[in-house]
Amino acid sequence: MQNYLKLLYILLLVSMLGCRSSKELIFLKDVEPNGVITGLSAKKTEPLLRSGDILYISIKSTSPEVNLLYNPESSMEVNSYNSTQKYITPASAYLYGFEIGKDENLNLPMLGKVKAAGFTQSEIEQVLQRKADETLKDAIVKVKLLNFKVTVMGEVRNPGIYYNYSNTINVIEALAMANGNTDFATIRNVMVVRPSPEGNKTYMLDLASKDMYSSEGFYLHPNDNIFVRPDKHKNIQLNGQAYSLILSSMSVMILVLGFVFR
Repeated sequence: MQNYLKLLYILLLVSMLGCRSSKELIFLKDVEPNGVITGLSAKKTEPLLRSGDILYISIKSTSPEVNLLYNPESSMEVNSYNSTQKYITPASAYLYGFEIGKDENLNLPMLGKVKAAGFTQSEIEQVLQRKADETLKDAIVKVKLLNFKVTVMGEVRNPGIYYNYSNTINVIEALAMANGNTDFATIRNVMVVRPSPEGNKTYMLDLASKDMYSSEGFYLHPNDNIFVRPDKHKNIQLNGQAYSLILSSMSVMILVLGFVFR
């Protein structure tokens, strides 16, 4: 009887050790109220363009020919083929956007080849503005990155590929797009994998600490992959029902044996 009681005690202890505290899911636990969190400079938060990036380029001027080439939403157009509808899906953006070639250049009508890789989106917009001003009157240039996507996997509620439509995006925003982390997530070990010409770079972020704002992996780049790892007790939590059944069976067995040997 004592052996059975010891076994029951061990099973209860294991089930208790498998429980998690809600404190393990708290973001920025080390931040004081009314504090100031420093991070990367604004210049480092916007990713650099590279070969394979696809841009939306709009140039408005007093020239109708230029408007037809670069301004798809212009009211002067009568052909819906050149409307903004051709940019609403990744496939159509791939077909109709301006891609940075392997030579790191954009090949643009009227403007010719323009070096684009290595610039941020706002910087290449300024470069094209200067080139447009050389040949066009009252030109207004707008540039947007069309294929800024990140992949969120692991312990999130809706894993998948998400497109970003602003100049920057960080890990917290990407997790919010995926409807947040699950109760099984460990937010202290979130991995960001970033493709680069030298290979895939990895960054480990502790989302419970303010130090995450200083990591180069906090602000995401196009094609980054975010992996939210499961907590080490996930298997115990997932098998909670099985453990409960075992404990119930052991309890019944102990009662029966106690009645038999009484």
